[in-house]
Amino acid sequence: LLQGGLAAQPPDRLIGIPLRHYWAKLNGRWQRAIDSGTRVPTGSAPPFDSNLLEQSRALLESRMIRNGFLEGEVTLDTSSVDNHVTLILGLEPGKRQRCCTTEVNADGSGLQQSQVQALEQSWNSWQGKPLDLDALDRARERMAQELQQEGWFGLTSDFFSIDIDTTGSQSSQCVSLGLRVVPGESNGATMPHRKGRVDSLSFHWHPVQLEAMETREIDGIQWRVPLGRDLRGLRQSMRIEKGRPYNPMELAQTRQSIRQYPLVQDLRVGITALKPTAASAYTPLHIHMDAYPSERRVMRVNGAVTQRENLGGEVAFSLSDQDFRRRAEQLSLKLGLGLESVPSFINQDNGDGANNGLNSRVLSAGLSYRTNRLIPFGASAFPKSNQPESQISLTIRDEDRVNFSRTYIQLGLVEKFLENPETGSVIELRPVEVAFTSSRLEPNFTAVLDSLDSDLITSSFEPRALFSSGIRWRMKSAADKRRVFRWSLSVEFEGSGNLFHLLHGDEPAETNITLPSVFGEARQVQVARYTRWMTDIRAGWSSNGKNGVFGRCVMGVAASSIDNVAVPLEKQFYVGGPNSMRGWPALSLGPGGSNDANLRVRGDIRIEANIELRRYVNDWIQCALFTDAGNIWMTRPDPELADVEFQTSTFLSQVAVSCGAGIRLDFGYFMLRCDAGKPVRWPNGTKSTDPSWRIHPAISLPF
Repeated sequence: LLQGGLAAQPPDRLIGIPLRHYWAKLNGRWQRAIDSGTRVPTGSAPPFDSNLLEQSRALLESRMIRNGFLEGEVTLDTSSVDNHVTLILGLEPGKRQRCCTTEVNADGSGLQQSQVQALEQSWNSWQGKPLDLDALDRARERMAQELQQEGWFGLTSDFFSIDIDTTGSQSSQCVSLGLRVVPGESNGATMPHRKGRVDSLSFHWHPVQLEAMETREIDGIQWRVPLGRDLRGLRQSMRIEKGRPYNPMELAQTRQSIRQYPLVQDLRVGITALKPTAASAYTPLHIHMDAYPSERRVMRVNGAVTQRENLGGEVAFSLSDQDFRRRAEQLSLKLGLGLESVPSFINQDNGDGANNGLNSRVLSAGLSYRTNRLIPFGASAFPKSNQPESQISLTIRDEDRVNFSRTYIQLGLVEKFLENPETGSVIELRPVEVAFTSSRLEPNFTAVLDSLDSDLITSSFEPRALFSSGIRWRMKSAADKRRVFRWSLSVEFEGSGNLFHLLHGDEPAETNITLPSVFGEARQVQVARYTRWMTDIRAGWSSNGKNGVFGRCVMGVAASSIDNVAVPLEKQFYVGGPNSMRGWPALSLGPGGSNDANLRVRGDIRIEANIELRRYVNDWIQCALFTDAGNIWMTRPDPELADVEFQTSTFLSQVAVSCGAGIRLDFGYFMLRCDAGKPVRWPNGTKSTDPSWRIHPAISLPF
């Protein structure tokens, strides 16, 4: 009641001392504000103003009445000592009124019996509750919005009148609530409300530059567009149709779908109610859309801080044609350069494994084509509500890592669509994905690999050909701000090389293909054959989406079906670093019960759980306490590496645990994070040789 109700606020105090006021007087800012008549510094004492006090009294009294204290009174008095004024505030609320009886009157409103019954059910819920005018206004707004969502165009909260009968309230502390739905008005005469119906549709494209325009009518929509423009993509985005009942949700989905086109910068929607006939049960509506495109060709240069294994940075240059083939499709060329700090795959310095500076260089180039439809089908062959999207991409990535370099070339097709609009379930299909990998090893690193005598580790760096397909399914809880518990689920499956294996007549242990070379002789390259599963479950208990408890559980398996051959390096798992087991550097934990600190390899199985307690101390500083538990394992034993295979009888004893705390600076559009983690449990209960804290500066939240 008092918060924000006083126009003149007292000075801020710390242990009873107005330090900020004293500081403002000491540096002269308070006196300058008084002399100029401007606002005094924040936290300092304001000058005495009787008019402001009277405004505060009236505001507080109004708040008491709106909270049901109809006989509430507010008194203000002052006392002064040596130019210091003390405000004495007296509140006499009296007894709070309650809502005893309720009534809904919708005569002449045009509402159907089912809508009136729904209003009565909602309004009757106020019986026995304390009188709260602000809450009643919100309830009136909510009921009007629910009816508008059902198609009652123009039925705003202004047509909902609340009557409060206070007869006998002084003795009984009870009031009667009445809700009246007022009929509409047209040309000075009252008329019942009607649901809306889409009677006509028009779409106007406003080109950036002067172009020849034409008018076409397709699917009952009048299109005013540049001459020769292909409308199949825009037609696919239209969820509203001529002759159908007005549905605000479908109109919002149409607007959102069109605005998702990279070419469309803004879309404005206007709705005009046409004159209905006397016998019409609907209000005819005309819906007009104005689309304002951005520049067709766009060049962007973006810089970002990366945190794949440790901190780094990258710069990306992109040139896009936002209106490829004049269909609002996107064709983009991307070039990237990055510098990162990554741990060596196998530590050769016999130290603590620290890496000096930005020791890794990444060059990348990509060409992608994106369209809002599924490529094998036409623009109208898929339901509009499923929001189909396709992307074909060619990516070349060259990484110069510690002791080795690696080149990755990939060509892939991704088909994405909303599987269930009601639950927000999204499916991403990768029907075709072709990739080639190749490594260049330094001589000393080759010698280290030979000394390990491990076929699994050595095979990770051999050139491979990947012919794979995959699917990813994502689902999350409904978007509701009132929901305290929120969750998301992501399941991904990928398979590679199995078709080659089945088509080969004698079903060899492995399949090789011949790749031509421009610089030398053609060579045999092994076709990778593996299956990979990945599940990511996330949950949060938070009343405001910021403060609360948040958790993640990750489980992944990548298994090669070729003897003594590991899955490609890019498909393996690792833990440690700023986003995983934060008590260890990246690649410094596992696999399994291995205690070789110099053996930094990846694994075929990953099981990890993380939990964080997050709390904002003010608007932009967040503190967190966290616990991480997990490890990686191999799917098969390795004669040269002891205790690395996943076994159900021993894996629990090989789960490592780390705890720590972090501080985050939230700037709205990005977050700076610094987490400090310390191991509290090593695999198999072994003691750490380096029990120090690990500091992980990073960008954004870990999950």
